Amino acid sequence: MRLKGSITAAAVATALAAFASAASAASAATIKPPADIASAGKITFCVDVSFPPFESYAPGNKAVGSDIDMGTAFAKMMGVKAVWRNTGFDGIIPALQAKQCDAIMSGLYDKASRRKVVDFVDYARLGNSIVVPKGNPHHVVRLADLTGMKVGVESGTTLRLQLVDANKKLSAAGKKPMTIVSFPKDSDAFQQLIAGNVDAYYTVTSTAAYYGKKTGGRTEIAGPQISAFPFGVATRKDDKELHQAFVKALAQLRKSGQYAAILKRWGISNAAISA
Repeated sequence: MRLKGSITAAAVATALAAFASAASAASAATIKPPADIASAGKITFCVDVSFPPFESYAPGNKAVGSDIDMGTAFAKMMGVKAVWRNTGFDGIIPALQAKQCDAIMSGLYDKASRRKVVDFVDYARLGNSIVVPKGNPHHVVRLADLTGMKVGVESGTTLRLQLVDANKKLSAAGKKPMTIVSFPKDSDAFQQLIAGNVDAYYTVTSTAAYYGKKTGGRTEIAGPQISAFPFGVATRKDDKELHQAFVKALAQLRKSGQYAAILKRWGISNAAISA
């Protein structure tokens, strides 16, 4: 039997269940989101899903990682769901500015140049390291030791800019600069190291450690950590209400113990930053 207007009873039940779920989420919210976020029932995050353990794809094409867990927790506190829009890192800030997403959560370093165009709520601090094949055949310890070598790195990143700066110093010292080979994804740069197409790969220390473990020790971190920066969730400069919502969400995540638990789950407890 059909109801009036050819709407099935099952369809009505489904709609009522969806409404009840949304109402339940809204009532469970501890932080009030901006009106447009509340109306949409979701926060859309721009993320480059190629950067484990922060974000990567699990079987079934499901995004997983510490950023995914943290962003999902933030959204839940606002009574909405988190939606992840896979975006190339070199275009991730323009995508935010074009309103293709509401925020960026993708291991984005908080730098003075970026703070001119976006606001940050920092939730981690991580360093960068050189990754080489097991045994470190070229005896690399620092960036200056990469003279004359091919080095893989993700395009559009602070990491690449550091390599460019290192090349300037090599040239000024009369040494042969490295050949910087840029890739659209961090995972692509790592694969080229494994394939032997680059001599080294420059990435975040936690990512370097993750890959070393995942490949059974085929790669290793060369020398001490090069540098360290905070990174955070980024929002548009004119979206102060959402920025403040993230500030409150991070404070609650810390207080509840979820913040430390998420970092521990993904093996990056050393990335924690104090309030």
